[in-house]
Amino acid sequence: MKLKEDSQLNEISKTFSEAIKKFTKREYKEAVIDFGNIIGKYKNSEFYSVLEIQARAKSYKNICESKTSGKKNEPETEDSILNELLFYIHTDEYAEAEKTIKKLETKKINSAYSIYLRSLLAFRMEDVEATFELLKKAISKDEKYKIIANNEPELQDLQENEEFLAIIE
Repeated sequence: MKLKEDSQLNEISKTFSEAIKKFTKREYKEAVIDFGNIIGKYKNSEFYSVLEIQARAKSYKNICESKTSGKKNEPETEDSILNELLFYIHTDEYAEAEKTIKKLETKKINSAYSIYLRSLLAFRMEDVEATFELLKKAISKDEKYKIIANNEPELQDLQENEEFLAIIE
């Protein structure tokens, strides 16, 4: 059973990484296709680790679709604000990401996912101490963020860091 999970996890991780590369290059139409393929192919997976990446593909697909639609609208829902934050993190628009965090604070959105995204922003801004503190907060709200952080392509550079490993243990 573990071999099947590892195989699916390796396959989806590789496909997800390729889609993220397109996303980061702002190749949204191509990324929509890749994220859509992930969503369809793995929607019935029996493995939580695979479903977690599949769910993240849905968020990225939504962002890409909004970017290709040409519509400029101000995000109002929690999901749309979090998608906006995710977009700014991955396009290295940190000032815009900080503004989006202010929107989250104004709306009193403090979900585990919002804290997790803040940890990714801190890591991108090379603030490892804040990254760890925010990861701890996200995990204290929802234990699944241990798995998510462990599988996060953004955090792969921390895979041998003792403090990071203790956090996700």
